[in-house]
Amino acid sequence: MEAENLLKDLCARHGVDPARGARLLPLVRWALKGPDDARERILAVVEKTLRVRDESGIDKTQEEIDEDADRAVMLSVAKILHTWQPEERILELGLSDDADEGPNPLG
Repeated sequence: MEAENLLKDLCARHGVDPARGARLLPLVRWALKGPDDARERILAVVEKTLRVRDESGIDKTQEEIDEDADRAVMLSVAKILHTWQPEERILELGLSDDADEGPNPLG
C-alpha cells in the first residue's frame, strides 16, 4: 500500500483532515520501508497521534497539536532505539582508578 493512501485512510478513520495529517507522511513512508515489527510500532504511533487529535475535543492551535505529535513520535522512537544496554564500563564513562588503564582525566 502506498503511504499517501494509508495515511488518507487513517485520517478518515479518525476524522482528521488529511491536510492536518500530512505532517505524518514521512513517518508513514519510513514505516512502510522498515521491517514488520518496526512498521507495526511506527504505524501504531501514527494512529495514536491521529486518535489523540480526534478525541481531544480541545481547541488546540496547530502548533500545540504538532508539538504533541512530535513528542509522541519521539518518545516511541526513543523506546525502540534505546533498547541497547551499555556495559558498566561505558556507564562509568571509562573513568577508572586503575593505573594500568591510564590516567583519570578528572584528577
